[in-house]
Amino acid sequence: MQTNDKHIIDDILFKYFKNQLNETEEKILLEWLNADTSHKKILYEMADWWATAHIPLFASDLKNDFNKYLKDLINKTNPVQQHDHIHTTIKWWSKIAASVLILLTTGILAFYAGRSTDKKEPQIAYYETSVPLGAQSKVVLPDQSVVWINAGSSIKYHEDTEKQTRNINLEGEAYFEVSKNQDMPFIVESGSLQVSVLGTSFNVKAYENQETIDIVLVSGKVEVRSENKQDDAYLLSPDEMLSYNKQTNHAEKSMVQSLNYCAWKNGQLKFDEQQFALLAKDLERIYNVQIEVKSDLLKTERFSGSFSYDYSINDILREIDVEKKYTWKQNGNQIIIRDK
Repeated sequence: MQTNDKHIIDDILFKYFKNQLNETEEKILLEWLNADTSHKKILYEMADWWATAHIPLFASDLKNDFNKYLKDLINKTNPVQQHDHIHTTIKWWSKIAASVLILLTTGILAFYAGRSTDKKEPQIAYYETSVPLGAQSKVVLPDQSVVWINAGSSIKYHEDTEKQTRNINLEGEAYFEVSKNQDMPFIVESGSLQVSVLGTSFNVKAYENQETIDIVLVSGKVEVRSENKQDDAYLLSPDEMLSYNKQTNHAEKSMVQSLNYCAWKNGQLKFDEQQFALLAKDLERIYNVQIEVKSDLLKTERFSGSFSYDYSINDILREIDVEKKYTWKQNGNQIIIRDK
């Protein structure tokens, strides 16, 4: 790798972990990953380093420390051959499955971010992690609770020993397996909703661009409250879903197959009578693409099915379009679908 190219990759990797890559930079990163097997190993190790070093207190030194650690890794791996065409256009870009990034970034990402140093004061430990589009992460919290974080999501976690609570703020989607502790409730806050549990498994889907917040219980029990309706509490039993409309503040419970709603953590997309307009949002997050639907018929058409993330986005669109009513064109990560 030439010196100038190396600095480019340094910056792109740093921006990748901060979830700030644009389309051109994503192409450069994927070409670099496919140029040499050692590059994937470097990304794995940098992901581990990022998880343990990304501490707000030292944020000002993060870039310098990142570059130093990356330089040591590159020198350590000492690739035999490097490619000099980092800036070239990737003609085969559309053939690269977005699951490459899913595989490379999935891992345990839990890190310490601060704690009171005075033993007489209540100790509060803070943790935070974000997951870019096209990726997933698994986080093991200090209380041994496990959280799977879906694409385009983030969590902030802290334990407050004085208030005897375990608190998480969620943006996006996550599946929780909460370690039971009768004396310290586990509270998930997302938007205007608060989910309280002692020990249970459940999924919360609360993306900002989604009309509803959906909570699905797999096992145990949960209590859901809204800051807009403090007097109302919704109790869920296994295989129940609470769908809360953020605009109307209306909540509705229904019976569902709960495992279908958390299949994403095992690399599967399952949907039942779902409008394509909603399904497209899931596909955008999974494959890090932007889908523009220029067909009124397709937007409201409903689909049921199941796909593995091993499928490419084109594989899924072909399966959905079994009646050959639509056509689509992909340019980079932009997909436009029209009527035939």
